[in-house]
Amino acid sequence: MLRSLNIRNYAIIDDIELSLDNNLNIITGETGAGKSIIIGALGLIMGNRSDSKVLYNEDRKCIIEAVFSNVPPSISDILLEADLDDDNELIVRREIVPSGKSRAFVNDTPTTLKVLQELSSQLIDLNAQFQLNDLYKSDFYINIIDAVAGHSPVVDNYRNLFKSYSVAKRELESLENSESTQIKEMDFMKFQLGELTEAGLSIEEQSQLESESALLEKAEDISTLIEETKYVLTDSDNNIKEIISQLAIKWERIRGMSPKIDENLDRFSELDDIIHHIVNEIDGLASSAENDPTRLLEIQDRLSTIYNLQKKHGVNSIKELIDISVQLQKNISSYESRSETILRLKEDIKSQNIELQHIANKISKSRKKVIPKLQKQVNERMEDLAMASAAIKIECKPNDIINRQGIDDISILFKANKGGHFQPIRKVASGGESARLMLSLKSAVAKKMSMPTMIFDEIDTGISGDIAGKIGHIIKEMADSHQIICITHSPQVASKADKHYFVYKEDFSDKTITNVRELSKKDKVTEIAKMLSGNPPSTYALKNAKELLSI
Repeated sequence: MLRSLNIRNYAIIDDIELSLDNNLNIITGETGAGKSIIIGALGLIMGNRSDSKVLYNEDRKCIIEAVFSNVPPSISDILLEADLDDDNELIVRREIVPSGKSRAFVNDTPTTLKVLQELSSQLIDLNAQFQLNDLYKSDFYINIIDAVAGHSPVVDNYRNLFKSYSVAKRELESLENSESTQIKEMDFMKFQLGELTEAGLSIEEQSQLESESALLEKAEDISTLIEETKYVLTDSDNNIKEIISQLAIKWERIRGMSPKIDENLDRFSELDDIIHHIVNEIDGLASSAENDPTRLLEIQDRLSTIYNLQKKHGVNSIKELIDISVQLQKNISSYESRSETILRLKEDIKSQNIELQHIANKISKSRKKVIPKLQKQVNERMEDLAMASAAIKIECKPNDIINRQGIDDISILFKANKGGHFQPIRKVASGGESARLMLSLKSAVAKKMSMPTMIFDEIDTGISGDIAGKIGHIIKEMADSHQIICITHSPQVASKADKHYFVYKEDFSDKTITNVRELSKKDKVTEIAKMLSGNPPSTYALKNAKELLSI
């Protein structure tokens, strides 16, 4: 339910606020006073686009804010998916700044126009004489008939299953359409994997080979340096090891004379150990640094293979090549299971199709059962609305292919006169006839549908007298179970209001603004009398107004 609507700096509105009744809210006013502007502002809440042209004062931003309460459960799913707070009430706000940029908020959290459109589809049902597109849509007819049939659980089950069915069909189609491309890709991946597998890579191999290659390439230089080192350290007549040994013997003779002397003697011993260690190490190095052209060639060939693979795959290490190999194996395994996936999908689709056909047939029988009753109710409603010669015919034909709505192709045909031929509504119904037909349809099913706030925008245009009274009675009846906002020029409709707002213009020296005020019981009499006879109202019109208001 729309609890309140605040409009600031929009079109010729400076600042107005409507506090709406749970049942029937009537909005009246002279032509051009600004009633349609209120609907335009509400359109922004519904996610319509706008620009800076809507600003009354171009230096201030426009703010439209609507507060909803007792919202339907379906709103929670939309809020959850959009990551928005789900509070006891829903506050929707649009702001338009002078630059023309627009922002949308739900419960003070920024959101998108798409989310507003999704929310408003569950909150607001706008009916206007020139906005009756639903009347030409098969889905609208089906939803009306399903509401009358009262088989929502079966329909919900069908639609959930159809959603899974559609996903499986798209997946199968994608797999089959990409088959030729994937075959080429798989052939290439298998080639790459074979090349990497044949290389027999190990993580530490590259660093070890690079080290061994460096030794072999410098084998002669290293061998010469080893001999020179051993000669200086141990083999020459005056080798360093012997010199250090002789010095150590001399220092040994004065051991104990000073702590520093004893420390130095220990270091002589350490030097001897170091020289011994160096000689042993370079002896071991000599064996690995022997000149071996054959081994060097083997290593260079192996490294060339590794470097080429790394360049081909755009990596710098064997580990990365091994990771690529693992991923290729996964991709190939996934592809090889593709045929199994296709087979499984085909079986699932076949099974789901059989179940969908079964449920759709059940839904179709239920729909066909209530169509005559609904057709009769709507025709009776139209007769009440001075369309006694008009009639509708609801056709339900089978579809060759199941869809989200089942197997039924439902259309409503219309004829305005007796003896005429039933034709599509769009082709033969006038604007007024379409509006009354929509009212007849919705009023016939209102108590069986969880409708949002319903807005009727001048659907009674061109209608007066007894027919206007009947429209008012129907709208009032609908308002017993739904919140209705009705913009009207008809005094008969206006007299049914639970809350009556009057829209008017105020002229100032430098500007004109639209304002709104709620009418008191006395003001209602005067306003309805004006609608009946003009301003000032006649005595007869005042009396007639009191009769309409049952005062």
